[in-house]
Amino acid sequence: MSVTIQSTTHSELVFTDELTIYTAAETMETIRPELKKMLPIRLNLSEVAEIDAAGLQILLAIKSHAAAANQELTIDGQSDAVMELLALGDLAGHFGEPVVFSAAAI
Repeated sequence: MSVTIQSTTHSELVFTDELTIYTAAETMETIRPELKKMLPIRLNLSEVAEIDAAGLQILLAIKSHAAAANQELTIDGQSDAVMELLALGDLAGHFGEPVVFSAAAI
């Protein structure tokens, strides 16, 4: 698991590798300070190779936090693994971003 945080006028969280139960606690510990900054949040999920229900809970927690704090949340990229999980849970439109599925993901 790797989370790169790039902050200027927004908090950009770039997730790579896995976003799973094995990395959930460490991931939340890493991103929690960024969520408290009250800056617009930009997620880049294009390099997530594996995601499970714990990873989905992290994404839902980020979305819930952003909504409660009236912070803007955007998703810049989604890997096939992320798109497959969102489709499986019928959550593709839940994040307010259009999701385009590749033929391999369906």
